[in-house]
Amino acid sequence: MAKVIIFQDNELVEKYIELDSPIKLRELLAKLGIPKESIGFVICKSNFAALDDLIDVDDEVRIFPPLGGG
Repeated sequence: MAKVIIFQDNELVEKYIELDSPIKLRELLAKLGIPKESIGFVICKSNFAALDDLIDVDDEVRIFPPLGGG
């Protein structure tokens, strides 16, 4: 079961997604109903993840919103 940690609206949301086999990050986001426009970056296996990277069944994925500042 993949663990997904979503940082949104000053909250930390944890979700668990049952996967039968590895899927692309873009497919995982679709399963979660998260539009790619609302994502700043994603970390998986201590590395930045791209939309076409594979997410394994027991991975932990951390999704961060776009960051701003100045």
